[in-house]
Amino acid sequence: MPRSLTSANMTGRAPGHTTGKERILTSAMLLFARTPYSDTSLRDIATAAGVDVAYVHRAFGSKAEIFRQALLTLGPLDDIAAGEPDGATMISRICDLAFLRNPNRVEDVRPLHLLIQSSLCGEARAIIAQFIDSSLALPLSRAFGHADAGKAHFALSLLSGFVTHRAVLGPADLLAIPEAVQQRMLQTALMNAMLDRSDPGIQGQIN
Repeated sequence: MPRSLTSANMTGRAPGHTTGKERILTSAMLLFARTPYSDTSLRDIATAAGVDVAYVHRAFGSKAEIFRQALLTLGPLDDIAAGEPDGATMISRICDLAFLRNPNRVEDVRPLHLLIQSSLCGEARAIIAQFIDSSLALPLSRAFGHADAGKAHFALSLLSGFVTHRAVLGPADLLAIPEAVQQRMLQTALMNAMLDRSDPGIQGQIN
């Protein structure tokens, strides 16, 4: 879920009132969720937010910074790592992100919406890579007690492939499988990727 835009930076304002900067960020989230980074201009964002493009420049400085802030606002780090969960719990939380909802509603937008749309854009790639590393791979590695994030990145590549196949291609046979079953299958695949199959003690964690 998106982090609330009515946080401490809104202190002193009437409930429901948003600043131009907050409108820009909300509009950017929705645009980036539906349109690749390379096809989204600052003018598009300004128009959607109802502000002048010069104000967008003053508020954020660049499109890259808006994209970075949008990812941070949507970031799952607080949710997936809350309470120092074990590996299986974190896998379950990460898999929840794979089932995209309506990218036209800001409350339904997930980080993966933005990542799928813009992962092939050279300008956005460094931002995306940093976000995946800090918000997903490193917390996942810590949950499994791994010294490095190699297995986590492999697991996340499976997650990315699933999300892209499901959301972009949308094969009818896949979509016909109940979502709960898809999620269990995805969780099993990611658990298998994270666990050392040579260790007989891991079998109980997978079942």
